[in-house]
Amino acid sequence: MPHPLPTASARPSDPHAHLPLGIFRGMSRRRLAVGTVLLSMALVVIHDLPASATTVAHETEPVVEGQQLVLTDATLAESAAKVPVATERDDFTLSYYTPIQWPLDPGTPISSYFGNRAAPCAGCSSYHHGIDYTPGYGTPVHAIAGGVVVSRAISGLGTFVVIQHQVDGQTVYSVYGHLVSGSAVPVGATVSRGDVIGKVGNTGQTSGTHLHLAIMVGDYNFIDPLPWMRKHVTEAFTG
Repeated sequence: MPHPLPTASARPSDPHAHLPLGIFRGMSRRRLAVGTVLLSMALVVIHDLPASATTVAHETEPVVEGQQLVLTDATLAESAAKVPVATERDDFTLSYYTPIQWPLDPGTPISSYFGNRAAPCAGCSSYHHGIDYTPGYGTPVHAIAGGVVVSRAISGLGTFVVIQHQVDGQTVYSVYGHLVSGSAVPVGATVSRGDVIGKVGNTGQTSGTHLHLAIMVGDYNFIDPLPWMRKHVTEAFTG
């Protein structure tokens, strides 16, 4: 005689052993619904992320036309050409430029030159410290350059003028002797090149009417005025 099958009994350790099957079915549907919702939300978020990222990228890094830097071989060569290059320079010196002119028309006759000579008059020197021009009595005499009229003790010149100049960085004096009495500019006056500083006369120890022109480089260091003038004259005589 067949024995009846034993009735299935729940194990004490199974917490769901006494729950009806309907409960499991209901829980599965609820879990399925929640999972479906979560999956949908995830898809929405994933779908929206690229658009949001693109928007942020456009807001923070706008593309501006005309601001692209393109380096080519020609550009690099041009930039290199503009870089300053250190070069050596030759040594140079600064020189002073003083405009100088003749005191009279340079074609004026000269009656006596610089240096040794036969004394032309009693009391006249046998060593001449200048040159003598004979343009005629009362002819205006012009300053050879700008300067200041100073006082110097020079005998035998009658009424005379001494002007101190700066020429080529040196102190140079021009001397104009035998002027008409009362025609000379006073000591301390400032004169410009070409200014009239007196008139040709025959005061002092002289053999006749003439202008005695002398040049000193430094105090009382007389030099031949003719070659010095020929070297330094820069301006035409205008009278």
